[in-house]
Formats: sequence, structure tokens, C-alpha cells
Amino acid sequence: MNKEKLNRRERYKAELSPYEYLKELDTVDFDSIGEGDRFYLQDCGIYTSEIDEDLFALRLRFNAGRISPQQLRLIAKIVKENDLEIVLTARAQMQLHGFESDNIYAVWKELNENGISTWQTFGDNVRNIVADVYDGVGKYAEIEVYPYIQQMQEYILNKPRFVGLLPRRISIGISGNSANVSSFFANDMYMALAEKDGIKGFNVYIGGKNTEIAQDADIFLKPEEIVKFFIAFVESFHQHGYRGSRAKTRVFHWIEHNGMEAIKSCIKEEYKADFVSAGKLILQKVHFNQTESLADGSYAYCYHTDFARISADEFNEIAEIALENKAEIRLGIDHHIYLIGLNRAELSFQAQRETSTVSSCVGSEYCPFSYWSIKDETAYLPLDKINEHNIHVGFSGCLKGCGKHQHADIGIVGLKTSLYGSSEKAARIFIGGEHSYGKAVAKQLFFLIPLDELDKFLRLIITEYEESEFNDFESFSKAVLNEYSADFLALWFLAKYDKTIKTNIPVKACLKDRQKQFVYEKNLLIKHFDDREFSKNIDEKLSTGVSMITKRLFKDKQTEDKSASHFAFSSSKSATIPGAVR
Repeated sequence: MNKEKLNRRERYKAELSPYEYLKELDTVDFDSIGEGDRFYLQDCGIYTSEIDEDLFALRLRFNAGRISPQQLRLIAKIVKENDLEIVLTARAQMQLHGFESDNIYAVWKELNENGISTWQTFGDNVRNIVADVYDGVGKYAEIEVYPYIQQMQEYILNKPRFVGLLPRRISIGISGNSANVSSFFANDMYMALAEKDGIKGFNVYIGGKNTEIAQDADIFLKPEEIVKFFIAFVESFHQHGYRGSRAKTRVFHWIEHNGMEAIKSCIKEEYKADFVSAGKLILQKVHFNQTESLADGSYAYCYHTDFARISADEFNEIAEIALENKAEIRLGIDHHIYLIGLNRAELSFQAQRETSTVSSCVGSEYCPFSYWSIKDETAYLPLDKINEHNIHVGFSGCLKGCGKHQHADIGIVGLKTSLYGSSEKAARIFIGGEHSYGKAVAKQLFFLIPLDELDKFLRLIITEYEESEFNDFESFSKAVLNEYSADFLALWFLAKYDKTIKTNIPVKACLKDRQKQFVYEKNLLIKHFDDREFSKNIDEKLSTGVSMITKRLFKDKQTEDKSASHFAFSSSKSATIPGAVR
């Protein structure tokens, strides 16, 4: 273990292990729990709301998202009996909200006694291990990983050595498919389908999180080696990971501090064999429809939730259809529910929702860190355009990024600001994510958009894409948006917001020299937006212009409703982000 001052959580662990505490769970007085109780309870899936400490919630664990109709019905019954709310998570888990001190333990016990585990769904644990929802059955399935995930979970679940005792949580994704519904590069470890010397197996990527891409570890594993590697990875992090400042304890920080080669050496000590260098990654980007045909000729249907919210009645309806059709139920990491193995392509549900590509955090109703009621404020998004172009949007209520706003085509973080006058909700925008292949997280545009202007501003960005030559937004990001600095893009779109002008960004070769890049971008802005005051403010750095324009646009709009005669860019030419025009 690294020698450093232990954080508060580590001091609790040193005093009493979570497993020992939880052996006496039936003696806990839920009417008067303290900080220590809250810490330990998380490891068995029980946690309190910091918004209302008298209310409790439960997280439910489903191995690779697999859940039976009977389990779905049991959960629906419990939800109705206790007047609870259901939220699905990005780890193919489930949260039940609305418990009180007099019913939380009884329901916890009922669920676990009926094969629905709540253990290690929170806290410093190996969280639910996830796979692609079409694992083993889809058209792109090459290696079924579910049997290996079962072995991995067996190694860590309910084991005294691992319950709550890791330096920090570990998220793991594994896919044996050549195309996935969602990207896995935000995981602490991702095993991705690859091929080496004619053998299909897995390349290993390590160190991802909500704001970072997992890095290529240059390791290839045969299918029969992945459980052994998983054990070595978890054991190594357990022994050598950092336990000081909580802000620096993720796997990402372990790599950042020691370097990838040193981390591999630690893992190798546990693995007890030499590593083979990475093979060729087998991965393609595919748009999946709501109904998909499977490898055996049967069908799968994706049931869209209400931005991760779903009712007990819907659970019962899904369970009934699954039983009638002898279909399997799987929870996706995209917050949707999949029926697998249907004998017909079309299904009819009472609730039919179109939006499927917006991932959002739980929002301020359930999380004290969130500034926005995220699920409801999706109404401020241009959902028609998002659906039309299958644009992946990540929507977080704070910079912790549980909506994975940096692993998306367009990322949004809901914040509050008094920058433009009285305190109001405003969004920070992220664009340029190359998430499918794990190449780049989305970059932040350095300004805030008031909530009531969000729809208009996002439509400007999407219109820029529509008028380009690209067939999907991620390709547009790679070829156009990522050739420019964040400040340039901020100014470009603010200019389009301020005055209706037919202007698209040119495609160009990125200049490696930062000064040449700055001069190029500055001249491009001056060329298309001929305003003396604007030109003066970007003479030395573009960010000065961004600050000036956002304050003028949005502060004036609040105080004066932005009269038409106020400051605006002027343009003498029709312009585009160079080269992006069809």
C-alpha cells in the first residue's frame, strides 16, 4: 500500500471493516444513523439522500444487466407497496428511491433473499461489470463474455476482502462484439474485442472515467485469460492504489502518478506470466434501431425509458410480454430495457418514447451535487434534431459527469451562475467527442448558456453539422470541430447565435504550432466577422473575446431583452467552418 495520510473513508475501514459492520445490519437503528453508519451502509447498497436524510435509497445489482421477468415483477410489487420511484443507471443497475427508516431494511432483506443483490453497488467496490446488451446473441457478437463476467463477480461479491475495501471504486466493461450499442472507454478497465495471430481475444484499456478515455495498455488476452487478468488487476489496485486525497484515488490517478509501464509491472506480479502485446482492435460504429434482428433469426426490442425513469406498471408490462414470448430481459448501459429473443419484430407498448440517445444523471431530485432537475430539463433540448440525426448527448447536473457529458457527441453540464445578472441556471457545452473508438473526450467551450437559450444554441451547432458533408456527428467532430481550439469554436457559434448568418466552419489541416494555429483562427474570425471592437478583443488571445461577447449577449438579454440594435457581429460574406459544406 502506498505510504500517505489516509482519507476519512480509509480511517473508517481501518477501525472496522465494512463486512464486519454489515454482519450486524439487523441491529442498525435506521432512525438515528450517523456518518459512520452512512459510510458502511453504502457497501450493501443502502444510502441516504443528502437532500433529505430521513429518506433512503437502494441500488440493485444485475450481472451484465441480466434480469428475469420474475425479478422485474417482484421489484414492481415492492415499488407499489412502498410508493417508490425507479431510476435505471449507466452500469445496468437500478436505483429505488423513497424508502423511510421503517421499511428500508425489510425490503433490502427481501430483495437479497430473492436473488437480487444490492451488495457493492456503491462505495469503494468493483461496481456492476457490464457488457454490450447484445452479448452472445447479436449480429456482431463474436465472443460471449457473460460466463466470464459471472466468474469475475463470484470472485469479488460478498467477499470480506473486497466489500468496501478498495482504494476507490472500479468500473469494468467487457465486450466480445465488433459493434456496441454504447462506448465502454469511460471504464476503469475495458476489455475490447481484438485479434492477434489469427486468434480472437481482447485488448486491454485502463484508466477511463467520466472525464477521461481509458488508455491502451498494449496487452492482448485470450478469452481464457481474462478472468485471471481481472483478478490480477483488482488485487494490484487493492494493494498499490492510492488512499490519500479522494480526488486522487481513481485508477486514472494511479496511472497518472506511476506511469502505465509501472502499473503493468504491478499487475504482472499478480498475473504471474508475461503479457502479450496488443492485437488489432475489432470495432466498428453501427447505428442500432429500436428493433434489431439477432444472429439466430429472432428479434430484439429496445424499450425506451423516460430518461432512465420508469414505472412499476411498465415493469409489469415488460415482464408479461417477456413471458408470453419466452424472451430474455436485459438492462442496457444506455438506460433502456431490451427484450431479447422475440419471435416477431413489432411490439406495442402503452408508453412509446422516441428519444434514445440522451444519457443523463439522476439530477437534483436525488443528488445533492446536481444543480438541475436533469430528467425534466431535457425538455430544453432540441430533441427532434437529436433523434433525427442519432446524436449522442451526455447531460450531467454537475462537473462530476455522471451523465458522461465528455463521452458524447454533445455534452451538457447544468450549472448556476450570476455572471449575467441574477443567479440562474446555465449550461456549459462540450463538443468534439470521439467516443466510439476511444480517441478523445469532448472539449469544453469556455462559457455558459442560459437555460432558456439552450435549445437555440444547440440547434446552431446541429445545423452546422447538417450543412456539412458528414453522415454522423462524430465524424464531423473528428474532421472539423477537433481541428480547432475550443475558444475558436466558442466564438464561431456565439457569432452565429448573435446574428443569423450562413456561416460554416472550414475543414482544414490542424496546425501543430500553437502560435500559427492561433494566428490562423484569429484571421479566419476577422475575415468572416468584420467588427473592429471584436477584432481588438482577440488580438492576443481568443478567450478574451469569448468572455466579452457572452456577457454582452446574455447579460443584456436579461436586462433589456436584448434590443436588436445592440452589439452584434457583422458579416460581409457568407461563411462556413472552412470545408464543411456539402
